[in-house]
Amino acid sequence: MQHRWLSDTGPIMTVVHLLMGLCVLSGCASQSATLSPPTPFTPVPADFAHVWKKGTHPFTGASVIDIDGDGKFEIFVGGGEEQRDALLSYRNGRLVNIETGTGLSNTSATYGSTAIDMDADGDTDLIVARENGVYLYLNHGGRFQERPIPVDLPADSVPFSVGVSDIDHDGDGDLYISVFVNAKKFRSATFNDPTHAKPNRLLLNNGDLTFTDITESSGTAGKQNTFLSVFVDLDSDGWQDLVVSQNTGAVEIFRNMKDRTFQPVPTKSDFGFWMGLAVGDIDNDGDQDLFFTNVGGSIPLFLTSGDLRDDQRHTHNWMLWRNDGDFRFTDVTDKYGLTGEGFAWGAVFEDLNLDGQLDLFVAQNYIKWPLHKWFKLSGRTYLQSVENGIGTFEHTPALEMENRHFGQSPLIVDLDGDGRQDLVWLNIDGPVRGFLNTSPGNYITIAVPDSVASLGTRISIETDQGTSYTRTVIGSVGMLTDQTPELTFGLGRLERIRRAVIQRPNGQTEIISVPLINKKTAID
Repeated sequence: MQHRWLSDTGPIMTVVHLLMGLCVLSGCASQSATLSPPTPFTPVPADFAHVWKKGTHPFTGASVIDIDGDGKFEIFVGGGEEQRDALLSYRNGRLVNIETGTGLSNTSATYGSTAIDMDADGDTDLIVARENGVYLYLNHGGRFQERPIPVDLPADSVPFSVGVSDIDHDGDGDLYISVFVNAKKFRSATFNDPTHAKPNRLLLNNGDLTFTDITESSGTAGKQNTFLSVFVDLDSDGWQDLVVSQNTGAVEIFRNMKDRTFQPVPTKSDFGFWMGLAVGDIDNDGDQDLFFTNVGGSIPLFLTSGDLRDDQRHTHNWMLWRNDGDFRFTDVTDKYGLTGEGFAWGAVFEDLNLDGQLDLFVAQNYIKWPLHKWFKLSGRTYLQSVENGIGTFEHTPALEMENRHFGQSPLIVDLDGDGRQDLVWLNIDGPVRGFLNTSPGNYITIAVPDSVASLGTRISIETDQGTSYTRTVIGSVGMLTDQTPELTFGLGRLERIRRAVIQRPNGQTEIISVPLINKKTAID
């Protein structure tokens, strides 16, 4: 394996680049030292507002994508029914809509989207779940060719999101489609009507961008309507497992058995209105933990019991599961200070204050709940604080990026190319809102190709203080969103690291020494 130092004008998306921010605080101490007070984020206006048309579900979708391989990210944002989608580019302090002429739009309501190079030609393609079906947009130098993906959806259903994984290690991307009953047939708090629940679909790539439905043989249909499903390697065996976040059901986890079948893993999940899903190594032990959003305390429990039987239990609480290995999970929601919160949709983990601990960002407010029309929740911006080895999440309004709109999901993306990850709020029936990160801590950002081969890659940073949290390349976390392919590691006041360790799903391990700062490293 060879590494080449490149100038700052070289291509980014096809390389692994390491950028360390300058330490502006006097005296550099330990990685875990909190950088305080929190630095406010800078608002960025955007030339797009989602419009919800009744008769469809009140959702949109978004993906971070580099459409032309220049190393600068654009953001695909879905429109409502009869509204064009948008492609936002950061220019002169503003997110400008450049969708015209790209071939990306469609006037059917857009739900989830996923950006990934499906045809392995080096350009990032886009998969979009719409009211009228699933579409693949093949990228040809920044212009896209629309191709419907045939899928036999259940009656009266719509596709909500599409997860991508190479489930059988044959080199191409397979698709898991999260399916939901359509808006006209939807009934809230319906737990036990099998005609209301719509099974998901797993499509095996035949190697030529045609697909075979293997839902039944793989055992992955799911038991309820699903907002979001995520492929993630939960047992560190190099094979991506499947987590399914279901509405009016229990969370389902399926273990990849390495033979195109999945085995259900028993969980202790109550029934809930599980929606958003965040994945991250919150306790720095090397495996991926799971966070699920729910309706919280915004709606009284008795109003959501629906058709539950006397022997069935449901909850409104959010849920944070610590991964203890071997598919064992411990509920640490209360321990991390995440109980007693309100209605939430999408959520993501990201170390935005660059102190070496993953933080948590959660979108809030329900457009169909009357109280939220008049009294909107702020959205939650939690910084993780660790004392004596015990972590808690603390809501931090001082970041100045609260979101009193009908929030759907945070979106993590480096808008201005400085190596620090910024945040964009995706809103239902409202404006896209961007915020630039100017936190002063040191950091390393590693960009991996947005390709099928990269999915499941695990990266950690080793310092004199020990090993950082482990980041994993995962698609489609949040809520019908696909986050940046870049992985950023906060270093706090540290100015030096030992090395970056990259573990590929095929078992290959690469070691990158980082003797210099403000350089990019290419891996051949």
